[in-house]
Amino acid sequence: MHKRIIDSALLLTIGVLFFVLSFPMNDWFSLTMPRHQILQLPAMLVLGMGVGIIFKKINIRDTSWGIAVLIIVMATLIFWMLPRSIDLTIVYPWFNRVMHVTMLLAGFFTIVVWRNMIFEIKIAFPGMVAAMVLATGMALRTFTILLCSSFTLEQQKETGLYLIVIGFVLFVFMLAILFRELGRARRRG
Repeated sequence: MHKRIIDSALLLTIGVLFFVLSFPMNDWFSLTMPRHQILQLPAMLVLGMGVGIIFKKINIRDTSWGIAVLIIVMATLIFWMLPRSIDLTIVYPWFNRVMHVTMLLAGFFTIVVWRNMIFEIKIAFPGMVAAMVLATGMALRTFTILLCSSFTLEQQKETGLYLIVIGFVLFVFMLAILFRELGRARRRG
């Protein structure tokens, strides 16, 4: 009973945060590219992960289904990082809210799959996300043409720098998982 109350309170908190980030604060996030891509988009992903953590009984145990779900999550991340998608989220607030919901679902399904995923995928997935984020950051940083018409070239370059840093952090996270799992395997074997 006590755990159910805590889970309900956490779920309510996530719902309130989702509402606040998606509605009252949406204009603030949409003013600059770094706020929109570096703060709002990952915040929705993290909120979805929180929902996935709360619902511990929901699992995808089949590896092939898990890989399929992670591919869909990657496609979702890629789609919302495309310049045209970014522009449409700024021009049409309803399209931005579609991004919010899909990122929430992506975070949720990442956790649902992660629980039972094999070691190799637990290494490959963050590595692929890190590579994607690094490549996007480098592209935004090095292009001297404006890729997203809703923002300035300075904001594009600033976002690129932040994405490079985030990609590097994700790569370090992937290495930490690798060494932790190798240590566990050594202790078991």
